[in-house]
Amino acid sequence: SSGINAEYGAIVVYLFCTGFGGGFTLTFVLVVLLLAADFWTVKNITGRLLVGLRWWNKVNEDGSTEWVFESRKEGTSVYHSPTEQKIFWVAMFSSSIIWLILLIKNLLTFSLTWVVVDVTAMVLNSANLYGYIKCRRDAKAKVQGAVGSFLGRQLFNQMVSGGAEGSTQQQNR
Repeated sequence: SSGINAEYGAIVVYLFCTGFGGGFTLTFVLVVLLLAADFWTVKNITGRLLVGLRWWNKVNEDGSTEWVFESRKEGTSVYHSPTEQKIFWVAMFSSSIIWLILLIKNLLTFSLTWVVVDVTAMVLNSANLYGYIKCRRDAKAKVQGAVGSFLGRQLFNQMVSGGAEGSTQQQNR
């Protein structure tokens, strides 16, 4: 997907420019542009299409903010294979881990100018990862709530109909 291309494109540009003496300003601009494209694409397109999840931060009239998490209802859209969904989640987690490793490396080698790029990447990747993890938990909670509600109704209906049958059987005796 284009989100994965931008995500790993940013890492490749970063590694290439830092390894071959690319200037900080050009590297920073290229990496941040790729990261911004990745953030937007994953947040608004890839996550919705591949895993049926979407999130955003809403600003209320009083100025307070509220996180909103949405998940696709089962069977309402195109189904994607478990492989595609796994690729999405692996890409989300692995890119965050790679940026964390680069951040730690630059902190240990006192390359503080590159830490700025690493932190920027971590913030953008972490925001998307956090949003999608919350969406996934929200989706699971909704499914569990629906299943629990359905089972509760079934149990109640059985008790009511079973109780009515029991009293009918006693009256017939």
